[in-house]
Amino acid sequence: MKKTIAPLLLILALFVAMPTLGQDAEPTNLRPQWTAGQSASYDFWGKTTKQETAQILGQEKSETTTFISEGKVTWRVDTVNDDGSATCTMRLRLIKFTIKAGKGDPITFDSDNPSGDRPAFDNLMSAMTQSPLTVTVNADGTIETVEGIDALATAAGSEAADADIIPEELDFKETASDLATLIAAPASATPGQTWNTTNTWNHEDVFPNAQTKAKWDTTFTFDSLGMIAGVPIATIKTKSDVDIQVDLSELPEGAPDIDIRISDTSASGEVLFDLSRHETVARNEMMSYTAAITVAPPRPELPAITVRIVETNQSQLLRVSEE
Repeated sequence: MKKTIAPLLLILALFVAMPTLGQDAEPTNLRPQWTAGQSASYDFWGKTTKQETAQILGQEKSETTTFISEGKVTWRVDTVNDDGSATCTMRLRLIKFTIKAGKGDPITFDSDNPSGDRPAFDNLMSAMTQSPLTVTVNADGTIETVEGIDALATAAGSEAADADIIPEELDFKETASDLATLIAAPASATPGQTWNTTNTWNHEDVFPNAQTKAKWDTTFTFDSLGMIAGVPIATIKTKSDVDIQVDLSELPEGAPDIDIRISDTSASGEVLFDLSRHETVARNEMMSYTAAITVAPPRPELPAITVRIVETNQSQLLRVSEE
């Protein structure tokens, strides 16, 4: 546990203690201005807590599930084009998931220590850490493409494919967007300036067999300039309106009527951006929502089944080395 806590405390200290510079500075370029060959290594950590309360035939049942992810990823700039766009390599070096449902024992999947109990997951995690991905980054920091997923899927094998657990390009584009770059960043910005982005990402299913997407309308605010160990740092704050969309069209024929209502969505975060290397130093993000699910009973005289889900997500990213 100490391996995880230490980076989190360091991130908190970076955000709280960084001295700010005068806010009348010259305009700053927040886009990638990379050099071929530069690279950075990051530690990441995330925690999802899901509280579910179900009412079934007059009986209430509650359970809390926690999902913790942690690992290491490297980002290398391979080529830089005249227009400022770049081709980069993103590679997971370590990935670990720990799931705990209710009073049950934690279940851990670790790319360095496969359990052997669930070969589909073991094979996928091994493939993810052994399969570098090629990422095309536009001049404004947005992610254009991610390639190498077919090779990853081949390395993961048929069991992972049959279990439908192999991430798709959209998932890796989201990962890359939350790594070294500021997406859609302005080429000239001063503290107080804002810009907006809209992205739709895959989201953990709110209801089984119902694909879920999340549309993020995000406002970035160039909050302040500061210095850490002599390095100029821009602090960027984010606030997002998140529209979680559940597609019930693929449910099996004969499934009961289901009503899902999402409310109380909230998302905000901060990014520390290294202005000497034009890459992220640290990120911190929080997101939460509430879902109310009503399932029609099998017979009219029975009460409907209701489920209330309150989910919170926290994610952290910290640059631990750079070249």
